[in-house]
Amino acid sequence: MRRWWQRRSLRFRLTVWYALTSTIILLTLGAAVFIMVSGRSVAQLDRQLRGDFEILESQITRNPAGELHWQRYERDEDERGEEIDPWFEILSPSGSVLLHQGPSSDWKVLSPLSQLGAGFKAFSAETEHHLHVRVLENETRIGGEPAILRVFRSETELRLALVEIGAVLLAGLPTAVALSAAGGFFLAGRSLAPVGEMAARAQQITADSLAGRLPVPNPYDELGRLAIVFNATLARLENSFSELRRFTADASHELRTPLAALHAEGEAVLRSGGSDLKTFREAVASMLEETRRLTDLVDVLLLLARADTGKFALSLDKVELGVVMKEVQETLLILAEEKGQRIEVGAEQQIVRADRDLLRLALINLVHNAIRYSEEGTVVRLQTKSREKNTLIEVIDQGPGIAAEHQQKVFERFYRVDKARSRASGGVGLGLAITRWAVERQGARIELESEPGHGSIFRIVIPIDEQTNR
Repeated sequence: MRRWWQRRSLRFRLTVWYALTSTIILLTLGAAVFIMVSGRSVAQLDRQLRGDFEILESQITRNPAGELHWQRYERDEDERGEEIDPWFEILSPSGSVLLHQGPSSDWKVLSPLSQLGAGFKAFSAETEHHLHVRVLENETRIGGEPAILRVFRSETELRLALVEIGAVLLAGLPTAVALSAAGGFFLAGRSLAPVGEMAARAQQITADSLAGRLPVPNPYDELGRLAIVFNATLARLENSFSELRRFTADASHELRTPLAALHAEGEAVLRSGGSDLKTFREAVASMLEETRRLTDLVDVLLLLARADTGKFALSLDKVELGVVMKEVQETLLILAEEKGQRIEVGAEQQIVRADRDLLRLALINLVHNAIRYSEEGTVVRLQTKSREKNTLIEVIDQGPGIAAEHQQKVFERFYRVDKARSRASGGVGLGLAITRWAVERQGARIELESEPGHGSIFRIVIPIDEQTNR
């Protein structure tokens, strides 16, 4: 049953739930109305019986012989204005009938004498001729003798009225439920129509057409907000696919270049047909250089692949910045000396909570980048500062600087401000992308200040962990 229900359309299920809810509400409301009307009618009848009781109690007397006598000096009127006699019984404490008045001379109420306490008792009863009456009885004293007075009124009109009300409620229930179901079916269709449009549009969106978006009929309701969120997801997917295609194309280009160089070197040696050892050495050296470049590129691509899958294990610990910056200086000292440059370190005694290997990788990439793009004889400086609740690590170079329109894009993969110059210096445009990933992976961020012709400042901002400095 559950599986059958789950296979039904949402519109069908909403209509059924709406009809069931309406049925329960109508049944509850009808029962409440019926009970309220019935209670009020019975209460009104009991008030009339109480009036009859008081009148009869004052009209019944006992003659000198001890017989009961009813003095009819006041009568009620029926709905047509005609006077009617009240129905009553006077019983002895043992239950024998002393005096009675009813619709006929031989009528009898099929109800035994109640065990009366203090106060009146009202109940419904039936006569021998199947006449339903309402009874009110209480103890009284007539002529100084104890007796029980019962007064009656017919429940025929009351029962007919209740039957009519019940019939109207029961007859109107199916119609009301049917109208509710029809209205629910219509409203569900109108409400879910945008879902059908979104589903149809979503089926048309593929990996080759991620530019498509879902319609947003009303941005303020739930379906509109869902469409907006879905469109934002499609936009992110489109950007991710675009970056993936660009990354694949750039990676293919970078891999193809050293492979083409290797192939060209090999063909050149084979075509020369010479036996000069020097020529072979130069060819092998050139091929080894291209192989090294190819190996470095593959290693970087593997690192980025691990970063994208989130499988890179992070090890946060206390790291002394001065020690790490000295290690970076020693690692790149030879590369700087080849260009006649100096690496100066001005580090305060500061300890941060970071992944030592990732932080070292980020600094090596930044300093290497500064050495590569700075002129000969310049200085690359590493220094630390404190700003509010952050520790700053700055890499300052005296390079050509970066224009404002390129400053956010230099952290993208394979992006080069000057492609020809980057290729000539051996770069592939992945160093800053890896640096940003390594920094953000630790909960820090990287900033860039640069102006063409005045060098650049790459700044790593690490939030201060109060527990680290304790």
